Amino acid sequence: MIPIGTDYQMRGRPWANYALVAANVGLFFLGLHGMTRASIMGISTLMLQPDNPQLHQFFTCTFLHAGWAHLIGNMLFLWIFGNAVNDRFGHVGYLAFYLAGGVLAGVGYLLLSGTAPVLGASGAISAVTGAYLVLLPRTRVTVLFFFFYILTPMEISSLFFLLFQLVYNLVMSLSTQFAGQYAGGVAYAAHSSGYVFGIGVSAALLATRLLPRDPFDLLNLISASRRRSRYRRMATRGFDPFGFVSPTLRRESPRKVKARTVEPPPADTPAGRQLQLRKDISAAHRRGDLTEAASKYLQLVQIADDALLSLPQQLDVANQLMASNQYPAAADAYERFLKHYGKYEHLADIHLMLGLIYGRYLNQFEQATEHLELAIKGLEDPGKVELARADLARLRSRPSR
Repeated sequence: MIPIGTDYQMRGRPWANYALVAANVGLFFLGLHGMTRASIMGISTLMLQPDNPQLHQFFTCTFLHAGWAHLIGNMLFLWIFGNAVNDRFGHVGYLAFYLAGGVLAGVGYLLLSGTAPVLGASGAISAVTGAYLVLLPRTRVTVLFFFFYILTPMEISSLFFLLFQLVYNLVMSLSTQFAGQYAGGVAYAAHSSGYVFGIGVSAALLATRLLPRDPFDLLNLISASRRRSRYRRMATRGFDPFGFVSPTLRRESPRKVKARTVEPPPADTPAGRQLQLRKDISAAHRRGDLTEAASKYLQLVQIADDALLSLPQQLDVANQLMASNQYPAAADAYERFLKHYGKYEHLADIHLMLGLIYGRYLNQFEQATEHLELAIKGLEDPGKVELARADLARLRSRPSR
């Protein structure tokens, strides 16, 4: 399986990762590679030498490659996964993390199986993919899948793809067949060390909040899985959530607690009408009546300036307003969606819809241009990209007044 892309939506340009790719490729074209015995001898002082390791070699060896296949394979993984990690770490943090990963991978190689000189960015890239596994386990990876003579693209979870890579390298590192060897010209111990470093450092940064948490990072997924397991065990044992009293409360002296009933706000008040409209919208959405849901939503925004629905409801209502040619209301619904659901994975599609609405129907050309430019940067579907570019070209060719 060869990765060719992910569905991660970039927030900015990963210039640090671009620079790393350029450095690796540039040094290769300058002749610093191991394609011949002569070239290996020429760069031997830059490779990591197990019998006499020098400090600079832990850094220089990560920018050298043995041949074309080695370079292309490493740069493909660095491009696919490094851009997103750069986006999450920032430029300086990502460069420091990448170089530290390369150094720790070299140390791991020397300690576990260092018997031959080593070169290549694989250890540092393994650290990057380990970080991707922790930070973005729910993204989808598009891979080219080889099955005998059949080549087909398919999407799989990054969690499964990267876990497979991790387990494979760990098995190859610990296998008795390859123990203590530079197996088949591949430094699996360096790969495994890089993975361990990347996973450990990223998890620590998330746990200490030095990196912003995400609802779908690996730590949150593990925590949610543990909670579900506890709930299932408790339900299996006949747990009654309404009759449970903790042991701590049993030991304390009993206290009387006066119960009270919380009544909903009266229906003839703004709060009461808003609550009823939200109930009506949810009921209409559940039964698939988007026309009714959109109608109730328009009533809701009349009495609540900051009204917002859940993500699927807000998106479906905005799409319904667009489909029914209620363009100002659709634009407002999409704008609210953008403001509050900024981590939605298909945000570029929302920018595209807003660009079309502002440019074609509302004559708000500056807003249309801004949203279409953002859509082009994030869209992956060629048809949608072509649509956005065509409308953007039409706006730019419009005679100025």
